Amino acid sequence: MEKKWTEIPADENQIQELAKELKVNPLICKLLVQRGITSYEEAKVFFRPTLEHLHDPFLMKDMDKAVERVIQAIDNNQKILLYGDYDVDGTTCVALMYTFLARISPKENIIYYIPNRYKEGYGVSKKGIEYAKEIDAQLIIAMDCGIQAMDKIALANSYGIDSIICDHHLPSEILPEAVAVLDPKRKDCEYPFKELSGCGVAFKLAQGIAEKQGYSDEVWSDLFDLLVISIGCDIVRMTGENRTIAHFGLRQINEQRARVGLTSLIEKSGKELPVSIGDLVFGVGPMINAAGRLADAKEAVELMLSGDKHEADIIAMGLYEKNLERRDFEKAITKEAVEMFKKEKDYEKKKSIVLSSPNWHKGIVGIAASKLVEKFHRPTIILMENEKMVVGSARSVSGFNVHQAIHECSDLLNNFGGHQHAAGLSLRKENLEAFKIKFEEVVSLTIEDENLTPEIPISSNLNFDKINTKFLNLLKQFSPFGPGNRRPVFRSNSVRDSGYSKIVKDEHLKLSIKQKNSQNVNGIGFWMGEHYDRVSKEAFDICYVLEENHWKGKTSISLNLKDIK
Repeated sequence: MEKKWTEIPADENQIQELAKELKVNPLICKLLVQRGITSYEEAKVFFRPTLEHLHDPFLMKDMDKAVERVIQAIDNNQKILLYGDYDVDGTTCVALMYTFLARISPKENIIYYIPNRYKEGYGVSKKGIEYAKEIDAQLIIAMDCGIQAMDKIALANSYGIDSIICDHHLPSEILPEAVAVLDPKRKDCEYPFKELSGCGVAFKLAQGIAEKQGYSDEVWSDLFDLLVISIGCDIVRMTGENRTIAHFGLRQINEQRARVGLTSLIEKSGKELPVSIGDLVFGVGPMINAAGRLADAKEAVELMLSGDKHEADIIAMGLYEKNLERRDFEKAITKEAVEMFKKEKDYEKKKSIVLSSPNWHKGIVGIAASKLVEKFHRPTIILMENEKMVVGSARSVSGFNVHQAIHECSDLLNNFGGHQHAAGLSLRKENLEAFKIKFEEVVSLTIEDENLTPEIPISSNLNFDKINTKFLNLLKQFSPFGPGNRRPVFRSNSVRDSGYSKIVKDEHLKLSIKQKNSQNVNGIGFWMGEHYDRVSKEAFDICYVLEENHWKGKTSISLNLKDIK
């Protein structure tokens, strides 16, 4: 599929002024200006994060009420139920809050609950509230969920159980009647950073309790390893407070100070220290998620709380094996879905993809939807059928609000929820064909043609003679990378094969290329083997990110290609 290369704008005057202040390469200043950093002080905060950059937790609406209620529960020896979602963010929330509370209150009073993905679904469940009643909990702390749980919180209230919500999803106009609702996205919340993960909101509560009780920062300062996994895997913005937290989380992991369970997961993922955000997102995250997709997400929490390396290794191996199983499901579903879509009449003219099968796994359809978006660049919904109902997940392309499009079809749905980029939905089987037709109509009327063409934002042109270790070391200081602070993508024009490029594993393009009189530069274009015949004969343009490779004690610079023209 043809991709559009667009250069990220940057004001030339701001670049030159910043270059004078910082006395560094103007290209580095261009990358900073593209991130909204235009002064020495802003650059200092960006490049040198400190714990002083964390905001006062009491700036968050209802934090005083939440802190007071938790302290009351501790002082009165009350049982506290920690309720978290079954994904990476939810399980890290529970592990973080359990670790923190167990340090300042009796462990036997801290109980956690993770809902079953298939029996209870997303969010606070009735079964979870009934469990709280059964164990005589007097306080529920719901994390990474709860902002829409009006009826479930009302049920807890009817049982005399108080609730605190720590969420980061968009609230409705009406909030649940909890003792405290912590969510920086509340319209009446003046907390200065709105993009915390669910685990980040839980962390602010822990910070607030520690501050109120006069504990030293040591009671929470080793929780960053959990937080960085949450921030990376939940794909929240890597700016502001998130970037500061992620910086310290990566440092903790790479200095071998991570908790035992996470160390076991990193080892099983095959990643070596130092790890990056990408290593956590693509190596550790899928194994944690595999617990909730194919088994019980409590396993992931048990692993994160384990203090025994042997026990942690056993659990981590189990999650590793479940993730392999998940990959097999994913490949099979994706392959079948691609073939199914290509069999549809005039499939190339369609603006959306809606596919269903009784053979697909409910826990994997969201991943399959993402794979089809990558391949066809269309808003995609993948559904699993049973006798009466159809349930599944939607994923979108950049710039298109798939949640709003699904909302337009709500008369055909039993339930739906999510956000602009991803959503979940359920409907009766007899409504499926009508839904497919209506969703395609809605998307066709509302999507722009530019949204149907994948776009690669280019940071700058770069000549090969500028690529060296010093430049790469400067780029590394821009990490941790993520939304809002993407790894810079560079463009190099009129490059040629040095004669040593080849296809590897039948589908990947391993490049050895040069530009004018430059030295040879190596690169890899995953799934770009089809370009080999042309790149071996003529000049071409490339866009790529720079990476550092470690092999047999040697370090080299490599290009990871994003596209070839």
